[in-house]
Amino acid sequence: MVGENGLIIYQKETSTKTNEIPVMQSMLASMNIKNAVITADAMHCQTRTSPLVREGKGDYVLQVKNNQGQLLKEIEAYFHIAERDFPKVLKDNLFQELDGEHGRINEREYRLLPITGWFNETEKFKDSFAVVQVKRTRQLKTKTTQETSYYITSLKEDVNKVAGYIRGHWAIENSQHWVLDVTFREDECQIYADDGAINLSTIRRNLLNLMRAHPLKDSVAGKMQRACWDAKFRSEILFGQKVTKA
Repeated sequence: MVGENGLIIYQKETSTKTNEIPVMQSMLASMNIKNAVITADAMHCQTRTSPLVREGKGDYVLQVKNNQGQLLKEIEAYFHIAERDFPKVLKDNLFQELDGEHGRINEREYRLLPITGWFNETEKFKDSFAVVQVKRTRQLKTKTTQETSYYITSLKEDVNKVAGYIRGHWAIENSQHWVLDVTFREDECQIYADDGAINLSTIRRNLLNLMRAHPLKDSVAGKMQRACWDAKFRSEILFGQKVTKA
């Protein structure tokens, strides 16, 4: 999915969750990713994935979890050492965000540290340059929840820029799934036989792309409603241009 405009550019069905890894790797090898920044969740934090991104002249921001257990332990330990021994470096590489709505307050703290010779596991990720810690705090009335996540990146950017890519990744995930579930009612679909579910999934995502590509400032649901009663607008959505009468 393209972060700047939310367009879905590649989709392929996999039989199991783990099969997503070779699918993404084949996608990276076949697509033009020059100057692109590839963001992915922890499943795709693979030592064979990072070289494909770099060979394509792109950069990566990959979440690190227990599937890269030793790397995760090193990153956690390194931030612990930084907090104890050189807190000023962390303070100088800190970016904070605060937002909220409907009584909910979200706070995010991003900290970035360049990779040094202290690490061992980072060498397995081609051209890795920095590690990132993200602390998220959510307050809803009297309930407060916290979580900490970690990332490895090849980007030689400041923490503000890297934070934007991390935030953008999850915004894409959440907005795409929400629109497909709520506006297109994908989860309620009862069509499963043969290739029906696959075909409908492809159609929904193509329609979502067309809706988002139209310049009208409105929600996807609003554009869909207008397309139902306005034949001219519907043609603009489907054919990508304004229709003029002969």
